[in-house]
Amino acid sequence: MLVLFVSYMCMNYTFYLLSNWVFLYLVEERHQSLFHSGWLTTVVQLGAALGAGLGGSLTGTLCERLGNRWGYRIVPLVAMSSAALLLLAGVSVSNPYVAVAVLALCFLAVELNEGAFWGAAMTVGRGDTMAVCGFINTGGNLGGIIALPIVGHLADLHLWHTAFLIGVGFALASAFGWLFIEVAETTPKPAAALVDTPAGAY
Repeated sequence: MLVLFVSYMCMNYTFYLLSNWVFLYLVEERHQSLFHSGWLTTVVQLGAALGAGLGGSLTGTLCERLGNRWGYRIVPLVAMSSAALLLLAGVSVSNPYVAVAVLALCFLAVELNEGAFWGAAMTVGRGDTMAVCGFINTGGNLGGIIALPIVGHLADLHLWHTAFLIGVGFALASAFGWLFIEVAETTPKPAAALVDTPAGAY
């Protein structure tokens, strides 16, 4: 549960970086107009929406085929590693439109993981699911709290590349954490036996 907390915190540094700072990045670093940056930021956000929808379905299918341990693990390992590479590529390419497309794919890769995190939290939590999910969500919000002063300070210094490189590190750390997250298999409860109710019992 603690590793889930830390991994989700690291993932959400990258989430908040893309969610809150891409617009300003496009204005200051890519020299796009305010109006144009707004539309381009929408493209990045749409990538996140698509990723969140696909991630749950993909994780569920993998859990059915491979079991909980690797079913929950595969998507974060692949997706967060891919997000790190895409984040690095997005701030390295010279064409701003290519950069936006790559950052949209990066945000898609980040949001693919929501199903794995919350499915694992509920499976680990079982009877204490509400408490576990609250704990994990605190980690997610902490990722945003950490990102705010770091990215804000680096943006003031026009060190956007450094801000995104830190995001690459957090994304890789999130993926790495899943090597240590063990989600036990759940054994379905047998169906309750049907008991004949004598006539007139009610």
